[in-house]
Amino acid sequence: MPKARHFFLLCLIASPGNLLAGIVGSKHDLGITNYYGPMGGSSTEVCVFCHTPHGANIEEGPLWNRKITNTTLFQMYTSPTMDTTCAATPNSLSLACLSCHDTAFGGGGSGAVDSIDTHNIINDSNSDGGESTPNCNACHPGGGVFPGEWWQIGPDLSNDHPISIIYADALADDPGFNPPPDPEKGWSDIKLFNGRVECPSCHNPHDPTNVPFLRAPIAGSALCLTCHNK
Repeated sequence: MPKARHFFLLCLIASPGNLLAGIVGSKHDLGITNYYGPMGGSSTEVCVFCHTPHGANIEEGPLWNRKITNTTLFQMYTSPTMDTTCAATPNSLSLACLSCHDTAFGGGGSGAVDSIDTHNIINDSNSDGGESTPNCNACHPGGGVFPGEWWQIGPDLSNDHPISIIYADALADDPGFNPPPDPEKGWSDIKLFNGRVECPSCHNPHDPTNVPFLRAPIAGSALCLTCHNK
């Protein structure tokens, strides 16, 4: 078993309450008492909307229970003033986040999950072969497109903070960045993953303390100033 998935299992075994305590009642709680109110017939298993112990999507996240298909639809961030470059497509940890958040806002936008079949939960015991799921209302209350409150990033990442970049490359060419205590893992709160900036570098999906699931407070730009000194 890969180390990342083994570590995730150990975390669940050692402190399942700590993870659940942050998720239950938060916007990542897609169970019966989720952010949008009661959902008749929905699962009350908080973890299952993202994770599964068996038959997981091994390409994206730890024991990931969601699918994502056409990564070529993503438009990555570019800038003539950036001292490094993004990967051609988001790396696996960011893709795990985008397996929910890539859906384009507004009518008809397909995002990167471009059919009903591709954005189902993989292991849904009530699913009828991938064509529908009784948990649709978790994301589509009342049917139709996502409500405006959702963080719908879409496949166009060209106007969002760059992800899947090597932090050391930027640090080497620009004195406006702070060196991390660990070049591979980053800081105690703000994380690097194999030296790269990814979505979970700044966001902790299990902790809603700092909205929206930020790893550090945004007041006074505290989160930003961990990496940036300008």
